[in-house]
Amino acid sequence: MTDYRIGIDVGGTNTDAVVMDGDDNLLAKTKTPTTEDITSGILNALDVVLDDSGVSEDELDYVMLGTTHATNAITERRGLNEVGVIRIGAPATQSIRPLLEWPDDLAEAIGNNVAILDGGHEFDGRLLNDLDEEQVRACLLYTSLS
Repeated sequence: MTDYRIGIDVGGTNTDAVVMDGDDNLLAKTKTPTTEDITSGILNALDVVLDDSGVSEDELDYVMLGTTHATNAITERRGLNEVGVIRIGAPATQSIRPLLEWPDDLAEAIGNNVAILDGGHEFDGRLLNDLDEEQVRACLLYTSLS
């Protein structure tokens, strides 16, 4: 079975997408306008490259998305919404609380929905601790964002 990958780059003007196979062959590419709601522009680009490549959604092994929208929102302090922050890496990462050195205005914009959960890997891929899916469910159930 061939590995199929999609890469998407959402810029301020255009959304670029490609489909590649496991041998790094480019099967399809597109450049579509980035839409105001971002999501529909991503979906449009996906539709084009899937149609052009003949690859079905079921055959995809990886979908990677890159964008500067989050970075720009944080840098410009615009369009920020309260979000949930989940750090996966306990017990190893519990000595430093999430958002420790963030500027106060950014930490306040993010909100208080912060959790540190069991799980994670070392930088080289070695398992630190298994992800506790019950902890993930509990975070999703008891956050003020639900």
